[in-house]
Amino acid sequence: MNTKIRMSVLLAASLLAACAGTVPASRSAAGPDEDRDVAEAGLAADVRLALLDKLGWDALDVKVDVDGGQASLTGEVDKRTTQELAEEVALSVQGVERVDNRLRLKPQSAPETRVDHAVSNTEREVNDAALEMRVGKNLLAEIGRYALGLEVEVTDGVASVRGTVPDRERKSLALKAAERTSGVKKVIDLIEVRGR
Repeated sequence: MNTKIRMSVLLAASLLAACAGTVPASRSAAGPDEDRDVAEAGLAADVRLALLDKLGWDALDVKVDVDGGQASLTGEVDKRTTQELAEEVALSVQGVERVDNRLRLKPQSAPETRVDHAVSNTEREVNDAALEMRVGKNLLAEIGRYALGLEVEVTDGVASVRGTVPDRERKSLALKAAERTSGVKKVIDLIEVRGR
């Protein structure tokens, strides 16, 4: 078993073990509060797994709390892409209606001045917004009106595409159109297929 698979299995086992403490001993003895706690723990585990699956090891330190349909994300991450795209990934998990994203970037080793930081952030935001528009335009050209059901978020060249399409063929076309967009380094697939 390769290292990535082994780590994934260990991580999944630890998440399940963490959730096991909230499972009532007997389903018949469980009250509505216990059922809700179990459901929320399960949803939090689903969000954590989605974050790790889509964003990689940088999401390991992300803490997820669920209350009703709201997922709260806290912790520190190394990459701005993880910080900004975590919300999109969490929203793609069935049962999550809202996200409170309080992720922070870990401090950099070389301090920047406030002006340098503001200028570099503004430039990145403008580049990301332009790339989002290019991806959206390519999606419209490739799958037409079905692109209207998709949302594109870009951070540092990493594009997440979230929403629904009616069939696998359009999903495949949409992902290829996003990948072929000049400036896109990676595409995070958050598209669901929902036939009519």
